[in-house]
Amino acid sequence: MIGILIAVVVAALVYAVCVALGLPTIVGIIAAVLVLLAGIPTGGYGLGSRFGGARRA
Repeated sequence: MIGILIAVVVAALVYAVCVALGLPTIVGIIAAVLVLLAGIPTGGYGLGSRFGGARRA
């Protein structure tokens, strides 16, 4: 749950930065969606894996 919240906060920051840099709104939205897609399935930036399998050394 914490990973999802972190992903949402980071996505909002990415959108704000894109808009502050003068990029079109659609670019900010796409960037925010990509951050969400990268962050949510993994449980939040590297905590777990996308498919639920354990990492083996």
